[in-house]
Amino acid sequence: MTCSKFRYLLSKYMSRLFSPGSSRETDLFGGPDPNRRSMHESAKGAKPLTVKEQPAFSAPPGSGLFAKDSIPIRLHTVRIWFPRNGVQLMEDIKRKGLGDVVLDAIALHDIGVQHQARDGHDNMKDAYLLDLAVLETGISRVWGKYGIPEFIPLSSDDPIILQQPVEDLDSKKALCYQRLHSKCLREYEKRQQLAEALGYVMQGNLRDWYDGYLQDIGGRLKKLGYR
Repeated sequence: MTCSKFRYLLSKYMSRLFSPGSSRETDLFGGPDPNRRSMHESAKGAKPLTVKEQPAFSAPPGSGLFAKDSIPIRLHTVRIWFPRNGVQLMEDIKRKGLGDVVLDAIALHDIGVQHQARDGHDNMKDAYLLDLAVLETGISRVWGKYGIPEFIPLSSDDPIILQQPVEDLDSKKALCYQRLHSKCLREYEKRQQLAEALGYVMQGNLRDWYDGYLQDIGGRLKKLGYR
């Protein structure tokens, strides 16, 4: 990818990510509103944090996960193409020096999205889409290591929508959103069950990220007429 093309894609993503006038397109890929009430708290009642919090993936000391006043720092969703290179996802992230800014990931390969991606040597490799939970300060680092997909996530040209096995675009979007919601909910429940089994609760900003992800997808479904 040429330097000018990278700058163009970066500016396009950043304008969509942080633009205050496009909340429907950026709710998910700009992270949850920290003032919103959790979906799970609304359904089950708020649960007091009586045990030590533990991140889903351990980050090194001084990684900036919490501000000095202990308020969790907001996470953003960053979608990438991840190559099938035989290396486990989190191991690859650590090798690339991103373990301090990437807290979790949702793999989307079982939603039917495959791709032939070019590596740094212009070789074609099989790849699949991932949604990463990334600290805002690490977004450009993640894109620098994995590249910027040449589409806006969840837009009409997103391959995860276009590859859904139905005819019209709204039906493709609805099926995609339903599958994404189910996938995210399963992963969220796995993280909560693992934390409970180990005697921890999930880190606050990671819970907010999952809740925001689910709320955004639910809102998109509602806009299409689904309840």
